[in-house]
Amino acid sequence: MGNRVAIGDFVADNDSTDFRVTAKVTGWTDAPEVRSGITSKAQADGGWDASGYYDSRAITVEGFVEQASAADASAVADSLTALSLRSLHELMVDSDAAGPRSALVRVTQGAALEWVGDRSFTYALTVTAPDPLKYGPPMFESTTLAGSAGGTGLTYPLTYPLDYGLAPGVTPGAVVIPNAGTAAYWPRLRIDGPVPNPRVTLVETGDTVRYGATLAAGQWLDIDCANRRVLLNGQVSVRHLVSSSGSWLAIPSGGGSITWTADAADPNAELSVWGYEGAWT
Repeated sequence: MGNRVAIGDFVADNDSTDFRVTAKVTGWTDAPEVRSGITSKAQADGGWDASGYYDSRAITVEGFVEQASAADASAVADSLTALSLRSLHELMVDSDAAGPRSALVRVTQGAALEWVGDRSFTYALTVTAPDPLKYGPPMFESTTLAGSAGGTGLTYPLTYPLDYGLAPGVTPGAVVIPNAGTAAYWPRLRIDGPVPNPRVTLVETGDTVRYGATLAAGQWLDIDCANRRVLLNGQVSVRHLVSSSGSWLAIPSGGGSITWTADAADPNAELSVWGYEGAWT
């Protein structure tokens, strides 16, 4: 299975006079390490059952570089050893079988080079992804709120739990978010005002996130569902004004539909969603 690898600005595969090839990628196709919650029973057989968690993902990339001149080879070596320890880099692995998948990584073991003459060398580099999931290509969708003639109200005879319908004059916006992978992932959202008390729902699971205040025209919310962080205008935390149920809109395997509504509709109000075509462990 052929892999084409890039780490930040460093391209690990190139078939030309600037010849580079990835020899081995360890830890990428494996499942991440597991932190087990099972603890041993004192003075008894077995252990106490508990679910575990995936740990961060460590990936080692080994490759070979051959250049037209010693100066070119030295420049490639410099670019490889210069990968910053203080920045997150995108690790992209594009395989013939699975297609492109990526993770954000930090260098945790700098590149070790072994020279073969003065124009070529082998190297090994270890990076670690704090988020152990592998993501497919990114996607973006957005939707507005539309006006309608009136709310649906209650339907009689009553059935429980009660559904009070939509606010008068509001038709919900909806977007379809894909997930062709095997693991749930969290999207990022942005809500642009003007809109009072916006509420976002993932139809398949019933998860909701609601902002209990009014966004004025020109204001917006940045909602990081993975970290449960909500910033007004991308700067000020307003997490105390947010209520939620479920798992903060985690997109399940197979994908989902995100809808949103509010206490009133305005054609300038907009929900934007950033996700991925899939996520894998």
